[in-house]
Amino acid sequence: FTPEEEQALVDKLDTLSVASLQNYIASARSALGSKALAATWRPRIEFGAGHAEQALVKAQAATARDALALSLAAPVAAPKSK
Repeated sequence: FTPEEEQALVDKLDTLSVASLQNYIASARSALGSKALAATWRPRIEFGAGHAEQALVKAQAATARDALALSLAAPVAAPKSK
């Protein structure tokens, strides 16, 4: 697992959506639980899963921030006067 491969994986994970990150993490956990997983792949999958979890937290926070900003920017309906 070269530094270039590691960086490429980080770059890819950082661009994934929340749903894609959740799927990646689930797949990584499944692979790590498999006795058929080659020992040479374990460090790569562990690294990817760890970074994906961090990226997921950041993506969820950004989504929540964006939703809050939209709700605060939404115009408030003024009461109609008669």
